[in-house]
Amino acid sequence: MERMTLDLKHRAVEEREEKSPTGFVQIEQKEARGVLLTPEEIDPSRIYPLFTVFHGAGRQDEMLVKACRDEPEAREAFFFIPRSVAPTWDLIAGGQGEDFAFLEFAWDLIYRRYPIDPFAQCLIGYSDGASYALSLSLSNPGFFDAVLCWAAGFASMDRRALGRTSRRTRFYLEYGTHDELFSFEQVARPMQEQLKKAGYTVEFSIDEGGRHWPSRDFQPQALNWYFNYRS
Repeated sequence: MERMTLDLKHRAVEEREEKSPTGFVQIEQKEARGVLLTPEEIDPSRIYPLFTVFHGAGRQDEMLVKACRDEPEAREAFFFIPRSVAPTWDLIAGGQGEDFAFLEFAWDLIYRRYPIDPFAQCLIGYSDGASYALSLSLSNPGFFDAVLCWAAGFASMDRRALGRTSRRTRFYLEYGTHDELFSFEQVARPMQEQLKKAGYTVEFSIDEGGRHWPSRDFQPQALNWYFNYRS
């Protein structure tokens, strides 16, 4: 994959005669697609956090849509769940960056249609999706307010981001102590230590006895951590 640095700027909501749809909104571009979950009533006088949720290998996007369906009302935030074109994300599967191009397209569209807070854009990722979220955030220093990761296996940085410094992004990492794919001592601990050594704020959550499947508590606890930190 050639690029992970975003060519994207936040935009004010465009004036349109018809209201933008709310609730369950499908966004598509060629073979790529995703679902945007919004609060039922949107207050145009305020701005809202935007969470983008990345599934793991095998595309569990429909499962994540169900897991997030009540969050827009509960958190007063938008949740965008994209689906990878290949069985996993382009950074891992190779290809021509179709997922990355779709993210730029979808985020730009969301900015133009809905009142998003540019300082409250966050990523949530599971397994391969967590690795993708970490890599996106490190390749775009300061663009994302927080990254909430379950079982990230690796992180890579676009070389175009070298020399660009920002430690604004905060990280919430969770790993199971018995993860059969990503060793707790060889993957989880080093990931925590490397991010902290680089100067980032890292909250490290341990799922005692957990294997390579997210705990039921991961998403609510990670979101609670984020909103408590903001308040």
